[in-house]
Amino acid sequence: MSVATFEDIRSQAETRLEKNMKVKSMIVDRLGLDVEPAVVSDNQPLFGRGLEMDSLDTLEIVVMVNNEYDVLISDDDFEAFGSINALVDFIEAREV
Repeated sequence: MSVATFEDIRSQAETRLEKNMKVKSMIVDRLGLDVEPAVVSDNQPLFGRGLEMDSLDTLEIVVMVNNEYDVLISDDDFEAFGSINALVDFIEAREV
């Protein structure tokens, strides 16, 4: 079993931050939100008091994730919409 070095961990963290920012930017652009992606917290809820997405927005995100990452989100995968982190976790767990 290999032990991760500091540089490995740092690289993984930077990659994750970049992916989170890309997903935030795509959501803001796709939904035409009046907010800068950088101010959206990675743990901010996507529904309710978060980004205030609705069911039509959800469909837009499903299509976006499918087109960009070739990952399908089904009706049973509601946990993917908990936050940006939850969505990226979902994508990373299913990426081909």
